[in-house]
Amino acid sequence: MGMALCLNSTEAVAQKKKELEEQKTRTQEEIEYTNQLLIETQKNRKTTLQRVRIINKRIQLRNQIITNIETEVGIIEEEIEQKNLLISGMEKDLETIKEQYAEMIIHAYWNRSKRDWMLFVMSSDNFNQAYRRMKYLQQISSHRKTQAESINYMKNGIILEIENMEEIKTQKENLLLEKINENYNLEREKQGKNRVVSDLARKEKELKEDIREKERIAAKIGKEIAAIIAEEARKARSGNMYDQLTPEEKLISDNFQENRGKIPWPVERGVITEKFGVHPHPVLKQITIDNDGVNISTVKGAKARAMFDGEVTKVFSILGANYTVIIRHGNFLTVYQNLVDLKVKQGDIVKVKDVIGTVHTDSESNNTILHMQIWKERKIQNPEDWISRK
Repeated sequence: MGMALCLNSTEAVAQKKKELEEQKTRTQEEIEYTNQLLIETQKNRKTTLQRVRIINKRIQLRNQIITNIETEVGIIEEEIEQKNLLISGMEKDLETIKEQYAEMIIHAYWNRSKRDWMLFVMSSDNFNQAYRRMKYLQQISSHRKTQAESINYMKNGIILEIENMEEIKTQKENLLLEKINENYNLEREKQGKNRVVSDLARKEKELKEDIREKERIAAKIGKEIAAIIAEEARKARSGNMYDQLTPEEKLISDNFQENRGKIPWPVERGVITEKFGVHPHPVLKQITIDNDGVNISTVKGAKARAMFDGEVTKVFSILGANYTVIIRHGNFLTVYQNLVDLKVKQGDIVKVKDVIGTVHTDSESNNTILHMQIWKERKIQNPEDWISRK
């Protein structure tokens, strides 16, 4: 039972370490991707707010890696402690076996004469007793051989466990070096951010105008969403959008709900540089931003994709924000804003990952940003709760 538990524990530790390594690899890939995005923003010498957001994302990713490393070091330290306990237990067992074997050898030494063994057998009262005595002597000889084999087996096992522990200690040392390097990178990211923020802080008027422009665009999208919901609600006696859906539409809606946390991203690759909800402005102190969705930074020419099966309910343009497409998935709505070169029109039926347009790249800043929202009827949702985390 103990050995089985030990094996299960070892497998669980190995699986956890594998998952942490995979997470770390994915995070490193995201950091590499943000390098590409930063290069795009730096083509324009003008310092932009988007550059701050990308650096903030990089800082977040660096912190994730450091936390990941610390977790893995903790697992390895526990593993080393378990190995020490195991080796200590094996050494105690080995000493016990050695003592038993020594006693057996001493006993055999004092009774080593074959003549004595033969007399012991021959002095039996009958054949059955002689047979039992012979078997007894054979068992003693076999037991001595088994004990000797056990000693060798235990010695080899201890050597192997010590070698394994040394390998684990090396893994820990490598991780600690990696953590030092990541802390250094993190500090550089923070210093870079401070320089950019300091530069932008002198452009307070421009930044406040940017906030007002985004509020205007958000209000326009909110108005269009409200009109769609109101129209759908009027069709339903209960005023509930779900109640008036066809069976097929209800199936799509239910599937959307069931896939919470697994919905595909609206671009093939990108990083979230502005989160959902109320959060501090990255530069201006004592000013907050309320984002109804998430902003996904991607590369020039990136295609926007439908996140789920559905129907294009609305296509409209907003001055300064290009085209916005709204797709209905039962009683859910997904919103894709800042598109050009549209591939869909109102009334089109789309499948998951169908291309609906190209994400616009700003000619001055070289930023390519898709603003995306998810609604469940009248309730705005946090997209990060719905989209795949991988």
